[in-house]
Amino acid sequence: MSKAVLTEYTVKTEYAVPEALTIAHVSDLHERESGDILRMLRRSKPDFIVVTGDTFERYDNRPQYDFEHKPIKRLIINIIHYTNYLLTKLQSDKKKAKTENAYEFLMQAAKIAPVYLSLGNHEQKLLDVDYLFLEDCGITLLDNASTEIGYKGCRILLGGISTWDYEDFIEDYKAKKGMKLLLCHNPQFYVENLTDSDIALTLSGHTHGGQIRIGKKGMGFFVPGQGLFGKYAHGRFFNGRLIVSAGCANTVVCPRFFNPRELVVIHLKGNEHGNI
Repeated sequence: MSKAVLTEYTVKTEYAVPEALTIAHVSDLHERESGDILRMLRRSKPDFIVVTGDTFERYDNRPQYDFEHKPIKRLIINIIHYTNYLLTKLQSDKKKAKTENAYEFLMQAAKIAPVYLSLGNHEQKLLDVDYLFLEDCGITLLDNASTEIGYKGCRILLGGISTWDYEDFIEDYKAKKGMKLLLCHNPQFYVENLTDSDIALTLSGHTHGGQIRIGKKGMGFFVPGQGLFGKYAHGRFFNGRLIVSAGCANTVVCPRFFNPRELVVIHLKGNEHGNI
């Protein structure tokens, strides 16, 4: 697995932030080993940690089709899927997804700082044991839910959106007052639905950085949900109101090129006398 890097952003908001907050953003662990991510987390000393989905593998791992898929496209999807499936089975045991890797990461992360976790498209149904584990570790699950948190005199309404059945939650969340920070696994949802909202900061993953980055701007070759050369593969967009992580793991056998796994750390600053 490729070496992970630390990417830091400074985000300024109009809301009252008496002292800068340090927020660690983890995405797309996919039950892989994460020792290097944990080491960087410890060094970063975050005030809290947010995890934006695809921590677990809890989904039906088969190609999904809709009526718009033509026969040739279905054939290509099947070839890619089952080739990757076969090669994954041939990987060494150390590289395979294991639930204990996800548990170990979350347990250790919760010892560093409070952890808030939302779900991604690989987490269609958590198991009862998963819910018990999160509760025992003191990890807050935000599955179409929000909670008000306070750090260093700053109040934040932290929300986590699911990748399904989110309509009622997101409308209620958008209507709430105050500084809002949203965990939204797929950045395309923000692009299509939230650019005109007053959400101060949205954190996403899902894209894996486009798998292969091309050119000086690091454009992703294939971006899930966006296609070839999708614009929102990695980085900050909309004047810093959307930050997309390249993710902490790789789920396909094809290696990343010029696209390291990453831990994102955000330094949130604001107007000391601004809106609360």
